[in-house]
Formats: sequence, structure tokens, C-alpha cells
Amino acid sequence: MTRAVTIAILVALGPAAAAAPARPPVLRDVGLDEHVGDKIPLDLAFTDAAGRRIQLRQLFDGKPVVLVLAYMRCKMLCSLVLHATTEAVRGMKLALGRDYRLVTVSIDPGDDAATLAVRRDTLLARAGHAGEPEHWTFLVGAERPIHALADALGFHYTYDPATEQFAHPAVVFVLEPDGTIARYLQGVQLDPRELADAIRDAAAGRLASRSIAETVLSCFHFDPSGRAHREAIRRYLQIGGAAIVLMLVASITTLVVWERRRGRTS
Repeated sequence: MTRAVTIAILVALGPAAAAAPARPPVLRDVGLDEHVGDKIPLDLAFTDAAGRRIQLRQLFDGKPVVLVLAYMRCKMLCSLVLHATTEAVRGMKLALGRDYRLVTVSIDPGDDAATLAVRRDTLLARAGHAGEPEHWTFLVGAERPIHALADALGFHYTYDPATEQFAHPAVVFVLEPDGTIARYLQGVQLDPRELADAIRDAAAGRLASRSIAETVLSCFHFDPSGRAHREAIRRYLQIGGAAIVLMLVASITTLVVWERRRGRTS
């Protein structure tokens, strides 16, 4: 009976595995190519949260720069990366503004200065630097400078008009004072010690080796895929329930047969 149950479970799992949703096509172009040692173009112009027009070179004033590409409407991985950055800032002995600079560039040209300011102030308060807007610069620009910066960083993202959302990797960049890319910190968790080491290395001109991460988390909400995942989850729950029922039936049947045999021998 146990063998029969096992076979039944394996047969049931077969169609479910085949029905697992494929990666949405919009994510095919999302990824990260590490360009450690390359310099980003510092002549790119953006607008900060105060509405001022500035070039990136104005932010590289002798200190390493911790850079995050995100967009303000994002409530998923990019928000987690920004929050992880604030926690790392709180956990480091390095002083924000003195030892390094924080910069966030929006990949959404539709973001405006007011939205940037609200997000900046919220994150600064979380990082323990409330009322210090000069310590975290938030920028937005036109598509051309955004793409130019992203391409220089190897940050591949895409926009899906159907859902009006961006798909992008989850990563924090650490750059040397002259704009040289020193290290990539991937994922939604940021170890304060690792970030501090990266900042110190960037200040000293030491480049990191290529990240060993094999996959890049992509921030994207895809409704059709979500429905597919819900269907897959429902199917797995149904299979799990059926498997439990089969195992209970097998156990009861085994007990009944055993009791009958015991009665015959007694």
C-alpha cells in the first residue's frame, strides 16, 4: 500500500511540475553585468529633490559614493534595498557625509522632486539622520541620462507598459571618489560590515573581484504571472491534500488488515 501511495503521489506531481509558470518574457532583458574598474560618466545631468539641476561630478567630491538605482513607486525589492541601506547606515561606524556619500537615482523619468523629497526624508529618519537632507541625494532625470548611467553600471532594466512597472535588479553600487565602480553588493540584505569594508576599499582605490552571485533578484510585479503562480499554488495544495488523504487511507487500511490478521491468529 505504501508503494502504491508513493506512485500515486509521483504521478500527481508530474502535471503540476510541468504546469509551473515560466519566467515572464519582460524579465528576459533584466540582469546585471559587473563593470568593476570602469568609470561612470560624470557629465550626466539630473534634477535633485530640491529641483536643482546638477551633474554627477558635483557629487564626487573626494568621498566614496554608495549608489542605488530605484524608483519611488516601487513597493517591492527596490524598497527593500533602500531600507536595507538605511539599516546598514545605522549599523556602520563610518559617518554618513564625512566618510561617504549616499546617492539614489530614480530609473523612472516620471518621478518628480516632491516625491523624491518625501522618500528621502523618510529614509533619512529611518537611518538616524532626520533633518539632514544634504546627506542623501535623490536624483531624477530624462530617459537618456538614466539609461546612460544604468548602462555604465551594467544595470539592465525594462519597463512594462501593461503593468506600468519597471523590472530591475536588486543591487547597491559602491564607487570610488573619481566615479570608478569598486564593488557590487547584490540582494535585499546588506551587511553593515561588508558595506563598510567596500567603502574603505573604494576610498583606498582597491577594487573588488567579481561577485560570486549567480542570480540577480528582479523587482517586478507581473499580474498574469501572479495568476499563474496562484494556480500553481492551488494545484500543489490540492495535490498535498490528496496525498495526505491517500496516506491516511493507506494507514487505516494497513491497521485494519493487521487487526484482522491478529484476530485470526489469536
